[in-house]
Amino acid sequence: MRVAIQGQAGSFHHQAAQQWYGDDVAIIPCATFSDTFRAYADRRADAIIVAVENTIYGTINETYRYIETCTAPITGEVTLAIEQMLITQPDTQLSDISEVYSHPVALSQCRQFLQEFLPHAASIEYFDTAGAVERVKQCGSRRIAAIASRAAAKLHHLPINKQSIQDSRDNLTRFLVLDPSHIVTDPNRATLVATATHQPGGLLDILQVFAAQQINIINLQSQPIVNQPWNYKFFITVDAAGPSLQRAVQLIRSAGRQITLLGQYRAAA
Repeated sequence: MRVAIQGQAGSFHHQAAQQWYGDDVAIIPCATFSDTFRAYADRRADAIIVAVENTIYGTINETYRYIETCTAPITGEVTLAIEQMLITQPDTQLSDISEVYSHPVALSQCRQFLQEFLPHAASIEYFDTAGAVERVKQCGSRRIAAIASRAAAKLHHLPINKQSIQDSRDNLTRFLVLDPSHIVTDPNRATLVATATHQPGGLLDILQVFAAQQINIINLQSQPIVNQPWNYKFFITVDAAGPSLQRAVQLIRSAGRQITLLGQYRAAA
């Protein structure tokens, strides 16, 4: 099983893949989310694991755009506790650091620490947390630090300068698994994309169908529809699957609304 991830070995995506498939999972490292889905489309990967939401950062909207057009269905969910570390060269003092590299999501999760303890250092966005650690390793300078996982520090044999620097202890990221070979048993969650009419009550009409079927919506995100200014699609995650969800989908479609099921799966424990 070859699994495409955004990032490289030691990244949080890698940890999510290990949690789902086991420690020996073969990953296909990709620099961007676009590259991740392209690896699957080009058959260089058999499955995808991708982050969609973080309890500090919020929804990662970019990933939903690719999920919608991917031929692989959503078949699983992983929730990972994210603990961010400041990783440096040995014997580095905070006053030595002038640049901090990490993925933009990781930087946003550590904003308070950076403002309080490293106000003099520039925060520089990098394609991956683990990749930022690799840069620190290769550079060999005390001026440069990275924010990444404990696993990334261990992988590159660099010390952890400061532990648990994220703004909140309850820092969780939700990942989705897109794997056509995985057979889902007893699904209890689903993700869909719907298009509402551009008129008062257009979205409400869709939401009322879910309410009437006693279906709880846990996440609702809007995205603009390309080449249709001020028209939007809505990505909806619900705690439902099976017959009740199928009834809701049929009722929405019978009312002339567009809705597509992107996958049914078991919610992460």
